[in-house]
Amino acid sequence: MNAVNTLNVGLGHLPFPQAHVDHIDLMVSPRFIAGPNQLAVVDDSLFGQNGSALSEYVQLLWLLDHLDVVTVGYSYLRIFHYRRFVSREKPRVGQRSTNLPWSTAISSAELSSFASEFGRFSDTEVFNTKVQFGDGMLAQYARAHVLEDILNFTKFLIEIGVFSSSEASNFLRESTNIPACNIGVFSLETFRSIFSVLRKGADFVHSPYFVVRQGYQRRSVGFLLERLNGYLILKMIRNGEVKANFGHNIVISDDAVVSVTL
Repeated sequence: MNAVNTLNVGLGHLPFPQAHVDHIDLMVSPRFIAGPNQLAVVDDSLFGQNGSALSEYVQLLWLLDHLDVVTVGYSYLRIFHYRRFVSREKPRVGQRSTNLPWSTAISSAELSSFASEFGRFSDTEVFNTKVQFGDGMLAQYARAHVLEDILNFTKFLIEIGVFSSSEASNFLRESTNIPACNIGVFSLETFRSIFSVLRKGADFVHSPYFVVRQGYQRRSVGFLLERLNGYLILKMIRNGEVKANFGHNIVISDDAVVSVTL
């Protein structure tokens, strides 16, 4: 029997399906959630009055700050959302999402088929599904969000020394995306390396370039950090620092059309 080396961390403002709450070792949420044995309530105000713009990156950056405490005895983190996780194996149940074609939608009842995907032993990292967009990061972001935000974010990253001008250009021209790239299985070293950079990027919310958005776009900094997060994973793969091990994006949804959360 393999030794336990993986801490399962759940994220979300809503609870994970109660019948499978034992998959969670630590739930990190912006509010109180009944169910998990270990719950860390991390309010979005951790990043100031506009902290909610970071979405779940507030909770993930709290995890970075407390990594040495919560991961004693572990080598890997398995991170999943209240309705989304990464499967190493191709799913045998569910249906292809019609609006998120890189995702498989499953019902809560079908979650029991994925028990092995929440095991406590890992021997490799697993990243979320990658997708291609031929016209690059900039065009894809402009279709889904506010173009000015990613332009100003990139300028900010240059100014604080995260990017050189040439790397900023590579970032905006990147043709591969990893949606919901903060879920998967990460070694502690990889998590620390990526999120130490994301912490610097998160300060965009305090910069003069940040603009408060409404509705779906209110999570603007979360969308920007997601793009940077995915880019950093791809960079580590291309540099040979981690293996290109991509899994399958699974969303708990009773419909093939996955609803958008505000």
